[in-house]
Amino acid sequence: MKPKIMIRCDLCGTEFQMGPHRYDGKWISRYQMSMCRSCFSGNWDGIGPVFEPVFVRHLESHGIDLPERNAQGWFPRGH
Repeated sequence: MKPKIMIRCDLCGTEFQMGPHRYDGKWISRYQMSMCRSCFSGNWDGIGPVFEPVFVRHLESHGIDLPERNAQGWFPRGH
């Protein structure tokens, strides 16, 4: 049996499995960010205010420009 590959969510800090045979999160290449399934699903309409400070710090630390906010005033989640 292959060992589990565990990744830390860049938004909430939870560890989740990303292989083999189980993928409980998403890699958002636009933001160079890993998101657990809960954060990805729960922020479908944009990065909510609770996670905005973490999101902004992450992008700034990676030299990524902040995206334009959506109609709700939130940053888009990405795909």
